[in-house]
Amino acid sequence: MNFLPISEVTRLFDIRASALRYYEEIGLLKPALRRSGRRHYGIVELKRLALIRLLQDAGQLSLTEIADVLGKGANDAARTVLTNRVSTLERQIEAARTAKVYLQHRLTCPREDPVGECPVLDKQVRQWLDERLGEVPEPRRTPQVSKNQHSICCKRKRIN
Repeated sequence: MNFLPISEVTRLFDIRASALRYYEEIGLLKPALRRSGRRHYGIVELKRLALIRLLQDAGQLSLTEIADVLGKGANDAARTVLTNRVSTLERQIEAARTAKVYLQHRLTCPREDPVGECPVLDKQVRQWLDERLGEVPEPRRTPQVSKNQHSICCKRKRIN
């Protein structure tokens, strides 16, 4: 592969040239070479940039955290950043699973007032509220709406 000029890299990665220059300034990414004063990047630099973008977008890490993670050798700062981020992502995944359960049930629940009339959602909402009020010492789990619970809810009240 030939070296790509900064203009091609910005197009390929949908990133501003100023961001690439900033990454260079803070030591995250260096161009492979300069031709006539213009930065050019090789496959090694493109792979590093792809990892930086992945850590920003999917990992939701700051540039400071990314610098720690991409630092040479094993370091405590990188381990701390990654451990904390994994924990945060696990909480977000659990919250998304919980939301999905509620939303899926609500899509098919015939009750007009899900808070006041739906026994399935009422049970889940009470559990959530009890956990927040400290009345239930159990760890939070993704709620499960069984087919039996769903059919009980939906058989009691049908939409005509």
